[in-house]
Amino acid sequence: MIGIVPQPGQTVQLSGDASPQFREQPLRLLITEPPLPSTVDAAQGKPAERASWLLLTGWELGPRGQRVVQRTVSVRTAGVALDQTAPLSRR
Repeated sequence: MIGIVPQPGQTVQLSGDASPQFREQPLRLLITEPPLPSTVDAAQGKPAERASWLLLTGWELGPRGQRVVQRTVSVRTAGVALDQTAPLSRR
């Protein structure tokens, strides 16, 4: 199942559906770079819009929306959810 492919400037919520690493501690990520398909999907010629797994780069956000650390994570597209919380603080 193909899910959401976020764009730079959007914030996503990543849980265990996106990757087992987020099962216990979900992650909010402010996307800063265009998403890339996983190496397996890229080798099959799939663009990000048709990939099963994505590499997302952005800022991990703290509880108040503050930028904590920049990260690149591998996630299942079916587990990516747009974050519908209040606008984020700018830092």
